[in-house]
Amino acid sequence: MPASIESYVPWTLNSVEIVSSHSAIFELTTRDLSRSTPHPRGRGRLASPITWHVTMLGEVGSNNEGPLPWIERDYTPISSALDWERGRVAILIKIYNMGRLTSWLRRTRMIGNKENEKKQDEGDDTTGKGSNIIQTKQNIWLSAPLKTLSMPNLVPDKDDGFKPSSVLLLLAGTGIVALPQILAHREPTRLLGIPTPRSKQLQCPIDLILSCRHDDLLMLEEINDWCKQGRRLDPRRFCGLRHCTLLITHNNEEKHAPFPEFQAGPNRDLILQELEENGVTVHSHRLDNDMISESIGRMVEPCRVVVSGPDSFNQCARELLEECGFATSARLTVL
Repeated sequence: MPASIESYVPWTLNSVEIVSSHSAIFELTTRDLSRSTPHPRGRGRLASPITWHVTMLGEVGSNNEGPLPWIERDYTPISSALDWERGRVAILIKIYNMGRLTSWLRRTRMIGNKENEKKQDEGDDTTGKGSNIIQTKQNIWLSAPLKTLSMPNLVPDKDDGFKPSSVLLLLAGTGIVALPQILAHREPTRLLGIPTPRSKQLQCPIDLILSCRHDDLLMLEEINDWCKQGRRLDPRRFCGLRHCTLLITHNNEEKHAPFPEFQAGPNRDLILQELEENGVTVHSHRLDNDMISESIGRMVEPCRVVVSGPDSFNQCARELLEECGFATSARLTVL
């Protein structure tokens, strides 16, 4: 890699936490001030509330995407904008066996794995989080933050004047990464480090339908916390998730999972049980018309629906919304 790359900043990959047989959280840090900020402000300029993503540059070698040995992929951090400004970022990524950049990432996290395994074999697990954490020191290039959606209308373009009275999130797999950034705009001063007018905050009910495979259950503890927050009655502001439906489908059909060594641990079943105790509806089937119709019927009008997941899920969600008479052309955002 060259010493510098225009529009990119080198970050240090410190650890990789394997969170399922298919996905991992990559923890990175940097002291480079040119990393910029998701919310530029100062000198009389107020921060514009947005959700955001970054572009990762991977040196994968020869590829059919261009003449250079690098490729780019966009990722949405699950850590906050405030963390980014402090030089820290956490990115949840699903690893595809045939994916060019994610396969490269998997090879990258394997560097340092032998040393970590040696420490664990010797009974010296310095991670404090068990055998699903890999310690490493690798450089990865990330771009400055890029806008994904404007707030509170939740559209990729400029503010169209639409302000939702409720938000329905239809997410699948690693599409869950959109959730923490959206919820952060309930408490921007504490979670984002920026004061925003109440009119720019998401002070409205937010419901979630999350579809995921049994071997790729992601962010369950965080969802549980957000559901707990949503059950607290506070007349001054909305918190967490008002309603959540979890769709757990059959395991991925791939014969070779990227992380076959992953162990969920005994807490997984306890968290699922607690989710149901906190009002989460759990099904073992895919998204369907009845579920969409029931969910739309709960929402306060006008409602914004945000869809994020694999292309097949996004297309299915759009079709089901249209079958239910939802105005997808004006009030649907697909990430």
